[in-house]
This record gives sequence, C-alpha cells and structure tokens, in this order.
Amino acid sequence: MSRVFELAREDGWAQLLPRLARAAAHRFRDSFTARKLRAPGFRNGRHPHLSGLSHMRIGRNFSAGDSLWLEAVVEYAGERLSPVLTLGDEVSFSDNVHITCINSITIGSGTLIGSRVIVTDHSHGVYRGEGQSGPDTVPSKRRLHSTGVVLIGRNVWIGDGVAVLAGATIGDGAIIGANSVVTGMVPAGTVVVGTPARPVRRWNETSRAWEPIA
Repeated sequence: MSRVFELAREDGWAQLLPRLARAAAHRFRDSFTARKLRAPGFRNGRHPHLSGLSHMRIGRNFSAGDSLWLEAVVEYAGERLSPVLTLGDEVSFSDNVHITCINSITIGSGTLIGSRVIVTDHSHGVYRGEGQSGPDTVPSKRRLHSTGVVLIGRNVWIGDGVAVLAGATIGDGAIIGANSVVTGMVPAGTVVVGTPARPVRRWNETSRAWEPIA
C-alpha cells in the first residue's frame, strides 16, 4: 500500500487510478483464463486473441507478451475442424507470437519463443496434388489445408521472426536462429539458421560445447 501512495505522489491520483484499474482487470482476465484452461500460473500481456480454448491443453506457468494470437480453429468457411493445441509447462512467448492450429501443434515444456514468430500447421488453400487452389479464388475464401502436424520439443529456443510451418518437427534443446523458416526435421541439440533452416552447430555432450557442423 505504501508503494501505491508513493506512486500517487509522483504521478497524481488522476493518472494512477486508471493504471490500477487496468492492472486489476488484467489480473482478473488471466485468473479467469487460467481456470478455464486449468493452467495454473497463466500470465498474458495486453491485447491477446485466444480462440478455441476447449481444444487447448496448456501446462503450468505459461507466460506471453503483448498481442498474443493463440487459436485452435474449430470452423472455417462452413467446415468443422478438430484441432489439438498443446503447450507444456514453463513455456514462454515474447510479443506478437501467432500460433494457429487446425490439426495438431505441440510445444514442449521449457520452450522459449521470441517476438514476431508464427507457428502454423496449415495454409489457406491447396498447392500440391489434386484439387489445387487457383489464383482466381480470394485467399481468405480458400479452404484451410494441413500437410502435417507441428511438433516442437522441450527446451527449444526459437528466435525472433521465425516461421514454423506444417510438417515441422524440432527436437529437444534445438535453437532456431532469427528469421529462419522451418518446414522439416530439426534434430535435437542442433542450431539451425536460414530459409529453409539448415544446421550450423550441434551440441557435443562429451565436450559440453556447441560445435560447428563441417
């Protein structure tokens, strides 16, 4: 309480009271979401978009920065979908993380995701095989199509600006360099960079060091 009066002296009650009201509303929102998801310790930033909560499983002590987009899409353009979005314990997101699922996305415990990252298991339209989507159809009206699940292991670090796309598998302890695009398999304990992401270093348990890949 003494801190409140100290802030009031510095900023004035007219500025402090709206801040206190926003903080209280923020705590109430996080508490409500934590109960609904059965995710103790759930913490979220400003301006989140959460959709399809009944199709999500979120572990303990999840935290996210501002403008989180966390979506399990259950219906699109009249088509019913059955997404499964799973986050382990102690998962942490920075600002502007976009996770959208129509099939299955799993993010393991302890994973850290930087800002402006997208993780998705689908695209707007079909672009291989039969029944491909043509350019005469507005992209937003093309049916959602998944070419595979996304599996991200434990203790993975994903840098800023990364795209993890349908069919990607990232092994435990891997590091994804900033602005990389991941579409396939990243082995455990490997550093990858680039578009598409390619391995540049690998953890050596004997030397306890990240060693360059020749």
